[in-house]
Amino acid sequence: MSKTRVVAIVGPTCTGKTSLSLNLAERFSGEIIACDSRTVYRKFDVGTAKPSPREQQKVRHHLIDVADPPEEFTAAQFAQLATQAIEDVAARSKLPIVCGGTGFYARALLEGIAIPNVAPNPELRAQLQQLADEQGNQALHNKLNELDPITAQRLNANDLFRVIRALEVCIDGGAPFSSQAGRRDEPFDTLWIGLTIADRGALKELLTQRLKEQMECGMLEETEKLYKEYGRSLKLLHTVNYSDLLRFLEGELTLEAAFAECERHNYQLARRQIQWFRANSRINWFNVDEISKSDLNASVASMVETFIASGS
Repeated sequence: MSKTRVVAIVGPTCTGKTSLSLNLAERFSGEIIACDSRTVYRKFDVGTAKPSPREQQKVRHHLIDVADPPEEFTAAQFAQLATQAIEDVAARSKLPIVCGGTGFYARALLEGIAIPNVAPNPELRAQLQQLADEQGNQALHNKLNELDPITAQRLNANDLFRVIRALEVCIDGGAPFSSQAGRRDEPFDTLWIGLTIADRGALKELLTQRLKEQMECGMLEETEKLYKEYGRSLKLLHTVNYSDLLRFLEGELTLEAAFAECERHNYQLARRQIQWFRANSRINWFNVDEISKSDLNASVASMVETFIASGS
């Protein structure tokens, strides 16, 4: 049997992936499977640049708002639920479009990466969190580097949630995370589309403009509401945007300084995403600062049309 055909739109944040996915979904009767480790959570809307209610109403989305903030949601869970969504979309003769910037999720879903099946250990996590609180995030990252230098190399020290998860797998699984993440046959026939920006200065400008728009849309108020409801220990408050605005709410930074930190961390995130996806040689890359939106839509649509026709 031939594999289900899937279109994947990946790349760094703020490059227009959502817009392109909506265009393709409307043109080819598709549905979108969000590939983002933060938009899976309810209540984290503005700070994650989650597709708006209008966009979600326009085209059906999957894997958005599937977990409550206190819950643990792993890449293995994502791969399982997203696989089910893709099969459901294809069974209804619609085109599955995977769209997002979380590289590990994309690999787990589309590249045949088997995720370690190690159950969460709340006691161990609490111990590791305490170590980070007392000695800093770098201390945890150093510990991970001792146990699994391969995984430590791909994770940033401030990506505390994933560092703790990797340590948890190493300790409870009895082997490095990287050695437990095996391979299997790729489940789908995937057309990879990558969006990036050649001019890093232009990328910084786009990130700053979006941050301003997010602030105008209530990102600070959203952070304050989450802080009051869940406290500072919530893992998502250690991620881009929320962590820096939290420092303002606690009086550690001025609002201007917190915004500058948001800018810096968003750019660092974009660079990590670029590095992650560059390892995939099958991605067809488009520099969105060197092509008009209409030409981008037309070029990608042509590729998708050929891709679909090759399986008929």
